[in-house]
Amino acid sequence: MSDAESSSSSESASALTPDHRGQHRARWPRWLVVCCWVLVALVLPTVMLSALVGPLGVSAFLVGLIWGLVGSKLAGTRRMVIVAPLLGAAGGLGAYTAYGWGWAALLAVTGLVAGAGYGFGWFAALLMVPFAATFISPVSTVGDAVTYAVILAISTLYGVIGARKMGVPATVEGRRISAPEACAVAVLFGAILGGAAAIGVSLGWTEPYWVPEPVLVLVLYVMIGKRDRIRGKAIGTAAGAAAALPVALIDPPAAVLTLVGIVALLLAFTQTKVYWLMYGLYTFAVVLLLAAPGQVAFEAEERGLQILLGVGLLAIGLFVLEAMRKWLGERASGLPQTPA
Repeated sequence: MSDAESSSSSESASALTPDHRGQHRARWPRWLVVCCWVLVALVLPTVMLSALVGPLGVSAFLVGLIWGLVGSKLAGTRRMVIVAPLLGAAGGLGAYTAYGWGWAALLAVTGLVAGAGYGFGWFAALLMVPFAATFISPVSTVGDAVTYAVILAISTLYGVIGARKMGVPATVEGRRISAPEACAVAVLFGAILGGAAAIGVSLGWTEPYWVPEPVLVLVLYVMIGKRDRIRGKAIGTAAGAAAALPVALIDPPAAVLTLVGIVALLLAFTQTKVYWLMYGLYTFAVVLLLAAPGQVAFEAEERGLQILLGVGLLAIGLFVLEAMRKWLGERASGLPQTPA
């Protein structure tokens, strides 16, 4: 073989090395890669479920996907695989009993189960169960409820797979507390969630889930050490509802309300470092987007009252829990110590 042929062969081989191929693949724009992944992983399943099951399937898929991702981030993927059937069952029961007394009882039970998870470090994973029972799409038949439950459980596992692909660890160790403290947390959390739902049901609100919503969201913040968000949510809710009142007096057309609401919602996502301002803009946007024509003031009053009730119930629960923990600590310190 001549020297020219040898050099040509070596150049061809070097062109096929892994480094060169990696450089060639890197030429694809990152935004295009992300769009392709979103198309394959999110849009296609949504379109398929919409065609096969309808809006109910799409709702169950998106909700399960969110809880699978969030739960995996907080508790690890392995625990969420185990909890996924519970999410499906809670979602199906919640959809069938939606916004009645059965739904309020379900939230109390799921709160009890989640609170008990503190005793063995599974609170974060089990907290997704009351989330699944609270935010649901109401159904009127058992068949639809079963369909919703199955899709919700499967899509939760789909979210777990996605979280694993993003590098989320298999297990995230949760905080463990003593059995008496875990019992206190379970009873209080169940009572607060059930009580919040019962208030909305008893007052005949069409969207009573707005009362337990702040309880669940703020419990997440308390769990990660951001208890100050309780005050921020209360201030933001009051400010957002109050800001909607002048709009109610002006009574602009529905198109203007929608436009202002979308702008406020986008601005809220830019204020994540100032929680009360972010939540104030969010509340303002929700009121404008959900209000019927001429009902902005009513929507602001109802939504603000619902969220503030939830915040107040959680604050009372945390106060009671702290008192119970002190009592349990004093009682334990007064017991004779077991010799080593």
